[in-house]
Amino acid sequence: MSATGKKLVVYYSWGNNTKAAAEYLQQKLGADILQVQPKKPYPPDYNACVREVGRAGKEFEPELIDNIPDLSEYDVFFIGSPCWWGTIANPVRTFLHQNDFAGKTIVPFMTHGTSGLHVGDIKILCPEARVHDGLGIFNSYQVSTKKNTPDNMGDYRSDIDRWLVRIGF
Repeated sequence: MSATGKKLVVYYSWGNNTKAAAEYLQQKLGADILQVQPKKPYPPDYNACVREVGRAGKEFEPELIDNIPDLSEYDVFFIGSPCWWGTIANPVRTFLHQNDFAGKTIVPFMTHGTSGLHVGDIKILCPEARVHDGLGIFNSYQVSTKKNTPDNMGDYRSDIDRWLVRIGF
């Protein structure tokens, strides 16, 4: 994996955990950053959000706020998402499906409460991209504290630092 090329950190964050990781990555990489946002926000209550996502299903692609820059100038995309129902969040699915990543490198990272990193759908949605080893960042919110804060992700900055070294960034 080469650390060269212009980088864009792209993320969707429901509870600001993925946002915290994305902003740290942006700072470490000196990359540009893009927050993917659905036109209709998800409910702020965890249980209500889970119900809505479950009803819509994993394949649902919500309409996004149109804030996407010219992606052709980027070579490497760090794609961040919370783990929803064992896959990427629906807004990230929309973003990946609507854009061409042929010949680009995608480096996924995912915040999760119990199920870890899942990149299978990224590979399906971007078959002509190089999908690199990702990073799963555990968030104990769903498991114990019931407080949705990046503090629940432990020492995620050190985890990101070690991961970036391991993958050559």
